[in-house]
Amino acid sequence: MFSKKRVGFTLVELLVVIAIIGILVGLLLPAVQAAREAARRMQCGNNLKQLGLAVHNYADSNREQFPIGTRHEDPANTPVAAAWSGGAHRKGSVLVKILPFVEQAPLYDQLDFVGDIHAQLDALGYNGTSGTRMGVYTCPSDGTTGNTLSGAHQFYNYGKNMGNQVMPGQFGCNIYPDAGGNPAVLGGNMYGSGTTGHGSTNTQANISGVFSRFSWAARFADITDGTANTILFGEIIPSCGDHHRNGWYSTNSLWTATTGPINFNTCGWQQVPNNASNCNDYRVWQTSQAFKSQHPGGAQFALCDGSVRFLPETIDYATYQQLGSRNDGQTVQVP
Repeated sequence: MFSKKRVGFTLVELLVVIAIIGILVGLLLPAVQAAREAARRMQCGNNLKQLGLAVHNYADSNREQFPIGTRHEDPANTPVAAAWSGGAHRKGSVLVKILPFVEQAPLYDQLDFVGDIHAQLDALGYNGTSGTRMGVYTCPSDGTTGNTLSGAHQFYNYGKNMGNQVMPGQFGCNIYPDAGGNPAVLGGNMYGSGTTGHGSTNTQANISGVFSRFSWAARFADITDGTANTILFGEIIPSCGDHHRNGWYSTNSLWTATTGPINFNTCGWQQVPNNASNCNDYRVWQTSQAFKSQHPGGAQFALCDGSVRFLPETIDYATYQQLGSRNDGQTVQVP
């Protein structure tokens, strides 16, 4: 009699194969994730490149001046210190003014700048975290991670640069450079060469960077340190900033300074009692209104010449401030 030989795998053999497949997946997954992040970062850089070119095109059409963040074409000419909630000042952020130059002319043409731009864009469906997204204003590395917390008005990831601006203390948090030029938590006012707190001025001499919080914006001639050495836009995570979360078209949201270190963590929405020393509170403007991203190790920036650079979060603090300022006379090589 002949016995039939059974064809198949033993349990041990199957377990060995499964283990090998698991090891291969474990080895390949980080590489796949790294490749995906590299692609997302490239797209984010392309977005910033478009923003830089859009500002150049805007300036070419507006006597070499960069776009302002409020009071654009406002016949009422209400003093800029008036309440931000009033329609007289809600004439749209810098990102609204450059819409025609990022292939969004049809949207721009629907807006009546005599009225309240914020309310008009709300009505057009751009309000809320579920509203229409502006792809060119959104970094794919962020997705929804940094934009879904309470109060986040819209998805976007790019803020304008006020530079090395004085940022008065709040809740006991202040940042100064230590003896080695690195940020350290100390008392007093924020370190900065722009002398008006939070950039809340239209006086050119009191702004370090190329935009103020209000309606002043630089001309190319004002950037005496050179356009290749001065930051124009940088990445932000809106819901990690008290004002950033107002949305891309709010006149009181985009203002961002280089004073706070890159990627300083204010993303936990941790509230602390008044006068408590906690620089990680989302309401601490010194650190929350700073540039930050979801990219590991740093953030991307558009410079005033239209180029894009990735700056590491370990960048020398003094060097970072010099890149933020347009006219401190300290030109530095971009890392």
